[in-house]
Amino acid sequence: MKFLENIPIYVQIANDIKDQVVAGKLADGDKLLSLREYSLAYEVTALTMQRALGLLELEDVVETKKGVGSFVKAGTQAQLKVRSIDALVQEFMARAANMGLSKVEILDRVREAIHQGGTEHGDN
Repeated sequence: MKFLENIPIYVQIANDIKDQVVAGKLADGDKLLSLREYSLAYEVTALTMQRALGLLELEDVVETKKGVGSFVKAGTQAQLKVRSIDALVQEFMARAANMGLSKVEILDRVREAIHQGGTEHGDN
């Protein structure tokens, strides 16, 4: 993984693990790799990895069972999807507003895009 300079590495790692949960590569209840395995995989120190896992615990993404390991908490995938979509919508709304579009104009553009683009995954 190539790290960005302006975001702490442990935050980028935590975000990558959350992305894996959202994508279904890690499911609710799955056991995470060990601290050592993650350190090797991301090519970072154990301390950096420990900070990333600590952040995931604080965000209620994982739970750690002493002596057993860390696991994806139940319901996390659905919660992360909602958080991700909410963040994208907020970013989209802010950018559109900065371009001078009203909420009505934004909504009209979204409706048009949905109408023109059809639907994905069989949704209406």
